Amino acid sequence: MADGRASAVTVLVVGGPGVGKTCFLRSASHGHTVLAGQPGSVWEVGYATLPSGVTIAVRTTPDQRRWWWMWDQCSAGAVGAVVLVDTTRLPASYPALDWLDARRLPYLVAINRPLGGTRNRHEIREALRVASHVPVLTCDATEPASVRSVLKHLLTTDRAASHHP
Repeated sequence: MADGRASAVTVLVVGGPGVGKTCFLRSASHGHTVLAGQPGSVWEVGYATLPSGVTIAVRTTPDQRRWWWMWDQCSAGAVGAVVLVDTTRLPASYPALDWLDARRLPYLVAINRPLGGTRNRHEIREALRVASHVPVLTCDATEPASVRSVLKHLLTTDRAASHHP
């Protein structure tokens, strides 16, 4: 965006079943979503615009293991990902973390606080075994300001910024 034009990027929202991916997407995009895929394998796409003018295509990934082959399609052109976690079901996040690490796609971890749990960010980092350079934030997936803050943070991290055209 150095030349003053608004740019567009794609960001994935991944995580285990029921962590709040759809709520996150809808909060980011004010409810404007497009469903894609087949019944039982639906992923969603929504669009958010940050105050900086950057438009973000926010894509979720299907939860069911039988549809994980679609994740590569969902991630086409993505500059980074948000791993949304429920502190009461951290193991559900392991497959998404493994998939992102294998593809070297920059990501951050966003703890969806309304789901409960009392663990702090340090405990979550250790439990998920994420590297020290990976941001671990808290958010409320139902609050647009919280969601946009997470997206802005992802886009300003060094690794995601290097993937940004």
